Parts: sequence; structure tokens; C-alpha cells
Amino acid sequence: MGTVNDKIKNAIRNWLEIQPSVGDTITIQETNTFEGNCFRNLLWYRGDASELHQYYTQTDDLMGNAKFWAAQSTTGINIRKIHTGLPAMIVDMLADITVDSFNKIEVKGNNEAQTNWEEIAKENDFKETLKQAIIDVFVQCDGAFKISYDTDISKYPIIEFYSGQDVDYEYTRGRITGINFKNKYHKKDACYTLFEKYSKNGIKYELYKNDKLMDNYRAIPETADLKEPRDTNFMLAVPMMFNKSKKYKGRGQSILEKKLDAFDSFDEVWSKWIDALRDNRTITYIPEDLIPTNDNGDLLKPNTFDNRYAKVGSTTSETESSKITREKGDFDYEGMLQSYITALDLCLQGLISPSTLGIDVKKLDNADAQREKEKATQYTRGKVIDVLEKVIPKLVTICLKTYDLAQGKTAGEYETVVDFKEYANPSFEATVETVSKARPGQNVMSIEKTVDTMYGDSLTKEEKEEEVKRLKEEAGIIQKEEPNIMEPLPNLKKIL
Repeated sequence: MGTVNDKIKNAIRNWLEIQPSVGDTITIQETNTFEGNCFRNLLWYRGDASELHQYYTQTDDLMGNAKFWAAQSTTGINIRKIHTGLPAMIVDMLADITVDSFNKIEVKGNNEAQTNWEEIAKENDFKETLKQAIIDVFVQCDGAFKISYDTDISKYPIIEFYSGQDVDYEYTRGRITGINFKNKYHKKDACYTLFEKYSKNGIKYELYKNDKLMDNYRAIPETADLKEPRDTNFMLAVPMMFNKSKKYKGRGQSILEKKLDAFDSFDEVWSKWIDALRDNRTITYIPEDLIPTNDNGDLLKPNTFDNRYAKVGSTTSETESSKITREKGDFDYEGMLQSYITALDLCLQGLISPSTLGIDVKKLDNADAQREKEKATQYTRGKVIDVLEKVIPKLVTICLKTYDLAQGKTAGEYETVVDFKEYANPSFEATVETVSKARPGQNVMSIEKTVDTMYGDSLTKEEKEEEVKRLKEEAGIIQKEEPNIMEPLPNLKKIL
């Protein structure tokens, strides 16, 4: 039956002269490697306008290099390119609000381990290390914590974080089973690269000289004292990534990547705004014979910054004399402002709220819209904390196990939890107002709590008690001492 149907289909196709598809062949050329992508993101975070200009004028984006930072000025015309620093502000603010909400780490049921971790955290300035790690992952896609031990530096495990461009991952069935840390040492004769290969079996070192593997990894002074721990049964490293990349398999994605074109446009809008301010200032038109001169008698030449006058020809008419005239510029403020707001909104969408960055919200939206936009900050922060709640307990456990091994003990088993405070909780005043509306006509606070909240530390405990007593008396509340049930009852016979 199938053969008959196929013959019928072929006959109809031949009769209609339909040609079968030959398939589509599309070739896409990537403009960056993963390391190059991390480097580009890092330049945006560094925020140096000169570095951005050099990078984009030396790379080919396969789109005609039409980006603002790739543009070259015409000979004789100077263009001032300004970087607003917005990418760095976004990254730093998100890292700050995440780390500031970091509350505590608890090792359950083990006071000794809790004390050891607190000493390890103090020695490594853990909160600052965590903040820098979050920034590195935001910018350079991913990274990993590396735990090492060096008694010359500290008696506790040393926590370091390597950003994405200095880390490679080894996968087995979709799971990270090994992490390679890259360390570069520049010498006069060559560039040496040490690969520290971490896995559950321990650490293995490989030293390369100009991409050539050497027989001895102790060939340079920096690696001469390294030892390879074996059979640790756990990996002394913890990877961290907040978003997975669809472009580079097995790697993370920077929060800046999808916004680079928007950042480029935002810098262009602001640069043009400043350029327009210069072009539209009041200009004085001065005849050539009236132009001021310097001490040598040469005519003063205006530049792009103080272009306050323009030279015009002197009059030769017998009835007219040379005059100095002034013309005021026409600056489209509303149009520029709308372009600025639109470009800024595109940069922040899906990442962070303008009010979180301290941007004047009156220029952008009403209060209700801003409260809704604040959820963008909460979503981004929530995604980061979801990852940290998995990474930090692993890191703490590995540090404690490493400390056990360093003391000649068997690595113990630890259960660790991390606690983060809530973000952007409503103020105390707003909470009281909301609860009062839910219970109209009812007291939502005791007199004691009201006095304590109102006066805080300005009154002593005794003064607060006196104030509470006075308020209760005014409210008709009578306080009486409770009877002592242990006292004997009065003699009923005497009463009778």
C-alpha cells in the first residue's frame, strides 16, 4: 500500500513540477572566543573610554563597524566620546545589595566547626571575597572558588576566586568533574602557564612554556614548592555561574552581554547631548578686523570647547561699519531628554530598577510604575541568591574538610546553611499603616511598644516605664498586683 501511495505522490509532484528542497546551508562566523568575550565585558566594566575606543576600532564586528565606539571622526573634526559608567554601576550595585543582605553561615550541630569556620572567614575576609566573586561572575560569565593550603601565609585554608577567563571546566555526563585554574608567569625568555587541575582525586599540576608542556612543573621559582595532594575524595574547588550561555556550551553568561548594544547607544546619546550643548551655545560673530589678538599680535583661534565666536569678513561699504553680532543656539532639550530616557530604559530593562541606582525617577515614570520596576532588582537579586545558597554551603564544607586534612584528621561530614535577609522590606511606618487599615478601630501596638518606638534611646528604661504608666492611667487602665496564691486564706471562723 505504501508503494502505491509513494508512486501517486511522485506522479503528482512530477505533474506539478515541484522540486524537492536541497537543504539550507548557512555559515555563521563568531566574532569572539569565550576568552575574548570575557575580555570585552571586562573593558565595559572598567569603563575607560580610551580602552573602549581602542578595542572597537581594532576589531571587526562583521557589520561594518557602525557602532558608536567604533566610529572614527572626520579629519579636522573632533568628536568627544563619553562613557557614562552605567555597566559598572549596575554590577557594583547588584553585588552590594546581595552581599549587604548576607546574614550568617551556620554549621548545624557542631560548635567546634562553627568556630573554625568563623576563623577561616575572618582570615580570608570572606564577605569581601564573596563580593568580588559576584562581580567577576557578573562581568566574566562564570568562575570558581579555589581552596589551597600554605602554612607560610596562614594556618587556615586560603580561599581564592578565579574569573571565567582563567578557568576551564571538565564535564562528565553534564556534570562538572574537574576544574582547571590558569596562572600566568611572565619571564624575560618566555611566558609560563601553570594549570592547576582540581578533581575529587586531588590536585595535579602542569607547567607550560609558550604552550609547550614541560616535564617538571617545578621549573620556575613560583612553582618550586608546590605539592600534589592525592586521594582527597572531594574536589577542593567550587564552580559558580548565575546564567548559562547559549553561545558557549558549558559556560556561563555575563549580565552585560545582551546589553552591550544598548550601552553603546546610551553612550552615543549622552555624547551627542554634550556635543549639542557646545554647538548650540551663544556665538559671537566678529569681523576679522575686530578679532582680539594675543600678546604677539596674532589672531586668537577658537577651539571645540570655547567656540564662542566666529570670524566674518569685514565690511568695505562706505555707509556701513563692521559690527559684532550675537546669535543664540536652538537646543532641542525635550527631544534629547526623551532619547536619553529611552536609551537608559533599554539598558536597565530586566536587570535593575532606576530607583535602585539612585536615578531621578521623576524624569522616567510615576511612583506606581517605579514600584513595579523595583521588582526587576528583586528578580535579579533572587536569582543570584538562589545560586549562592547552594555554592556557599559547599564552599564552607570543603574549607572545613580541608582544615581537617591539614591537621592530620579524617575529613568530617558537615551540614551548613546560609541565611540572607529580605530586600526592600516595607518601612515600619508603611507596615503600621497597612495593618491599621486591615484592623480599623483596633490597636495594632501595645502602649509599651509605642513608647519604645517613639523615644528609642532618648529615654532611660525607668523614664519609659513612667511614661507607660501615665498613658495607661489616662486611658483608664488600672494596674493591680496579682494575689499571691501561696498566702494562707484568712480565718473564716473569725470573720463569721
